[in-house]
Amino acid sequence: MRKQFLFPLILAVLAWFVACGPSDQKVSTGSDEKETVKPAAPEPAKPQGQPHAVVETDKGTIVVRLLPDLAPKTVANFEKLIKAGFYLKTKFHRVMPGRMIQGGDPNTKDNDPYNDGQGNSGETLPAEFSTRKFERGMVAMAHQEGDPDSASSQFFIVLQRTPNWDGQYTIFGEVVEGLDVAEKISKAPLSKNPRLRNWPVENIRIRSARVEYR
Repeated sequence: MRKQFLFPLILAVLAWFVACGPSDQKVSTGSDEKETVKPAAPEPAKPQGQPHAVVETDKGTIVVRLLPDLAPKTVANFEKLIKAGFYLKTKFHRVMPGRMIQGGDPNTKDNDPYNDGQGNSGETLPAEFSTRKFERGMVAMAHQEGDPDSASSQFFIVLQRTPNWDGQYTIFGEVVEGLDVAEKISKAPLSKNPRLRNWPVENIRIRSARVEYR
C-alpha cells in the first residue's frame, strides 16, 4: 500500500521539475549586440603656403605665384588644368619680343599653325578684373576680343609695364622665378608669313607643369 503511494508521488515530483526547468534559449545572432562605431576618417590637411605653378619649358623653368585672393575662380581652373595634364606639350604660340609670351592652347599640339590661338579647354570663365596693374611678371588669362568672359585655358606673361591692359584681362599670378626664361621665349625667331603674326617658328613647348605650395 505504501509502495503504491510512493510511486505516484515520485512521478508527480519529476513532472514538477520538468515543468519548472529552464526555457529554450535563443542562439544569439549578434543582431542585438552593439555595433562598433568606426571613427570618422580625418579630413585631409589643407596645403600650407601659397600655391605656385612650376612650368618647365624647352627654354627653362618658370615659377608663377598664383593669387587666389585676387582671382579665385581663375586660379582654381588653372590648378585643375595643370593637375589634369592639360598643358603638357602645348606650345607658346604667340610672342612679342621683350613684351609678352602667350601659351596654353591645346591646338598647338598638332602641326597646323593656322589654328593656333583658337583652342580652349571646353569651359569658359567669368572675368575677375582687379586693380592690379600690368607690371613686368604679371600672368593673366587671354580672352576673345570683345568678350572678357571667354577666358578658358590660354594665358600670357607680361614682360614690361603695359598700362593699356589694366582692367582688361584677369590677372591671376606673378612670375617669381624664371623671368629670364620668359624673355628668351619672347625673342624666338618669328614667322615671316603675314598670316602668322607673332608666331614663333621655333617650337617651344611646356614639358611639364605642377602645383606646389610654398
